[in-house]
Amino acid sequence: MDGTILCDTCNTDYGTSTTAHRCPACGNPLSFALPERSFPAEVIASRAAHMWRYAEALPAFDEPISLGEPVTPLVPVQIGALKVLAKCEFQMPSGSYKDRGSAFLASYLKQAGVVEAMEDSSGNAGASLAAYMARGGMGLTVFCPDSASAGKLAQIQLHGATVEKIPGARPRATAALMAALEGSGAVYASHSWHPLFLEGLRTMAYEIAEQLDWSAPDYVCCPVGGGSILIGLFNGFSDLLEAGVIERMPRLIAVQAENVSPVCDAFAAGLDEVPPAADPQPTLAEGIALVQPARHQQLLHALRSSNGHAIAVSEADIVEGVHALGRAGFFVEPTSAVVWKGLTRFHEDYPIVDGSTIVAILSGHGLKASEKLAQLASSPTPQP
Repeated sequence: MDGTILCDTCNTDYGTSTTAHRCPACGNPLSFALPERSFPAEVIASRAAHMWRYAEALPAFDEPISLGEPVTPLVPVQIGALKVLAKCEFQMPSGSYKDRGSAFLASYLKQAGVVEAMEDSSGNAGASLAAYMARGGMGLTVFCPDSASAGKLAQIQLHGATVEKIPGARPRATAALMAALEGSGAVYASHSWHPLFLEGLRTMAYEIAEQLDWSAPDYVCCPVGGGSILIGLFNGFSDLLEAGVIERMPRLIAVQAENVSPVCDAFAAGLDEVPPAADPQPTLAEGIALVQPARHQQLLHALRSSNGHAIAVSEADIVEGVHALGRAGFFVEPTSAVVWKGLTRFHEDYPIVDGSTIVAILSGHGLKASEKLAQLASSPTPQP
């Protein structure tokens, strides 16, 4: 495999054989670097419509593990006064954008000879990685908070992975995993930390640019918990900018739930790091309920370098988003629905010029949270 895994902080180069999820020397996040990334438009256009079509900009695996990840559509939707293009990531095989990263991470682990792995997740990442590890013939144990949606836990189990439900908040699942990992012989296949997971997320930016005739949108809005979507978009658009394919970086808008919004708080305070959320509360948007992102410095850098913004929405706003997107024909989980009010709030504070190209990432399918959505569907529809 071309490229190398390295630490941007201490400059240690680990080649392509390490299974470490973070730098063993200094503990900071690792990244993956290719000698060159190119985008031959005519060649790309001749290939099948899946995320692997950008081969000249991606690592090559001996045996890539795939479930046929499609190029997800951009569908027009009116959000308040804004004309928006919804990037329908819920059309990925497991029902969430996480398949982009899981396919790359599982392919890398398979090539590295990994037999057994562990992961901690609020649900979507565990379900996605379980599918790809099963496809590659590898074992997986997923540590989840016991409040995780039943549908996501069922997905994990049906793919043959072991589920460990941990009482309490999301960080306890991570702590339980780290304790179990010691001496187990398993590898920590972390979607939050591993650089090959982030590699797959670059393809979202590549697709958006190609769908817009190899140009950049003006704005991209996405849910943010661990920040893999936003960092992946920033990395992908940076690749396109460096290759001369696009002329500017889109403004990236991060949306969090007010009940757990450490990135918004740090961004507003002008910090370079994200302290843990001071008083995290339960939220309908369970997929972004992280008290501190693993790659928090990268996340803030991506927001500021793109002239972006971070905004938090209330639980009532999330409910409104679920209903509004439903009426527009989109059945998405509450985590995805944060973009509805996030965009309208951003537009109120920083008016978007008419004719701007705006993309909103709809990250996960509604069946991921069917119990919660059934309750919301039977409640009175909130009026915007």
